[in-house]
Amino acid sequence: MARKAPPPARVRPGMPKSSSGSATYPKISPALSPKKPPNEAKHPRPQSAISYALFALALLAGLIMSLSLAWALGPLPERNTEPYQLRDEARQHYMMAIALEYGHTGDLHLALEKLVALRLPGDPLRALAEAACQLASGDYVRAESGIEALQVAARLYGAQGRSGCADALLPAADQVAEAGALAQQPSEPPPSPSPPATKTPPRRASSATATLRAVATTAPRRAFRPLPASTFCDLADRAVIEVRIVDYLGRGIPGQRIRVRWGDQENIFLSGLKPERGSGFADFQMTQGISYAIDMPGAAEALRAELLTGLCYTEAGKESLKSFRVSFRADS
Repeated sequence: MARKAPPPARVRPGMPKSSSGSATYPKISPALSPKKPPNEAKHPRPQSAISYALFALALLAGLIMSLSLAWALGPLPERNTEPYQLRDEARQHYMMAIALEYGHTGDLHLALEKLVALRLPGDPLRALAEAACQLASGDYVRAESGIEALQVAARLYGAQGRSGCADALLPAADQVAEAGALAQQPSEPPPSPSPPATKTPPRRASSATATLRAVATTAPRRAFRPLPASTFCDLADRAVIEVRIVDYLGRGIPGQRIRVRWGDQENIFLSGLKPERGSGFADFQMTQGISYAIDMPGAAEALRAELLTGLCYTEAGKESLKSFRVSFRADS
């Protein structure tokens, strides 16, 4: 079946015609065609490294400012602080508090135990003397309570053979405090006029006066028992008695009096004065040819066996002098 030819296109008036008679449309210039907007998603703009640095700097500045404000306006209180964690000045005042407690209780063991708990380098009593020296050289002696604390501290370390510059500074400070106290005393009031004479006879003052009796109190002492002594041979520690005072759990106890006797002589020393060897450690140097007895006066009976040094040989076969290890353990 033959297809029909399409009807001829209608020609509007004024429209140009082609040679075949069909209408032609005018061409649009490319310059007049609308431009499409650029696709920014396909070609993102690269970020500069300076912008990242400025952002990080602003974030850090804000963090530092917020922490500074929090520390200045609402700092957290210190809790559960151990004595050895105190600052130097606070540690010195804590040592004076230990001395004052010793002055009230007389418990030397407790005072030395607290000094050892400070973990001071070297001798704790020597550190107490140095702290008293520094405080006596400053404003601490302006208060009467400070002078009293320094005087008790001087008695504490002085009784154990230590000394410091506070021993020379305290008398001058004491005189200054006494002069200030005298200056603050009020002047005597003027005498009051005598009352007019009356017919009533004056009352006689009672001869009975109230008396106050001071009762000395001492801290209860522990009971210790000596353990069997052992010997050892060493080139560094020749003819030495090493003593350890421990509680029933084996923990060292400082401030305990130990007595070594030989012939008609004796020597009393304290445990805990060498904290690097242990809080309950003490030692005594022997002399060859002398027999020694060791005990704790008022707390433990003497060790049954007497200690006598003599020649010994180390594991390397070198000659030395025999030493002893003695322990006293608390019953409770």
